[in-house]
Amino acid sequence: MKSFVLATALFSAPLAYALPGVVAKPLPKGCSSYPGYDKNSDIAGPWTLKSTNTDNPTIENHGNTAVFSLSYNSPIDQYPTLRRGYITFSVKDNQALTPLQCSNGTLNVRGATTYNQDHFATDYVWTPLTLSPAKYDAGLMWKVPDGEPVKLFEHYFTNGTKQNGYFLGGYENSTTWGFTYLPRDQGSSGWDYFYIRLLGPNSADPVTGSALGANETKGFVRIYNF
Repeated sequence: MKSFVLATALFSAPLAYALPGVVAKPLPKGCSSYPGYDKNSDIAGPWTLKSTNTDNPTIENHGNTAVFSLSYNSPIDQYPTLRRGYITFSVKDNQALTPLQCSNGTLNVRGATTYNQDHFATDYVWTPLTLSPAKYDAGLMWKVPDGEPVKLFEHYFTNGTKQNGYFLGGYENSTTWGFTYLPRDQGSSGWDYFYIRLLGPNSADPVTGSALGANETKGFVRIYNF
């Protein structure tokens, strides 16, 4: 009941913010395009992410968290293994945020990479982030080596004025993301969260043709350089 009440509150709010019309300009590949770049180490960051210009004001300026999924093949596996991880966004302000940085020329997350027999996620290392190759569900993920590259963009309004910040996106130069509320039992974090996926020309539901999922709202994802 508590999750239902929270979800109702999140999605019954008036649409006070509207996603602005912008032109997304891709920045050159490599870490030097990211904020906080150190030319000696060729690393930019660490920093976190923020949701911005969201159609739903209740998720404006929320920070990024993470969840992971497990796989278990009985009787072969003695215990579950960490299959892949997902960048998500927080519902509450007191959730620990997940750091990101650019290193080795690509965007990385400091995320868990293994799951031990004591049922703990371990081995937190800088791991490359990619977009799921399924464009209708292009989540921001790690441990997906065949995924699409994540790109960095600047935004310009139609009058030519630059929007403050750096924005994440990907294929077809899209920087618009879909945010969907999910309850805590649909992830590993123990918290309710927002799942995100990149929206674009091929992101509609392949069965229904709907551009957005149930309770999905649009927004941008910008780098928060703390």
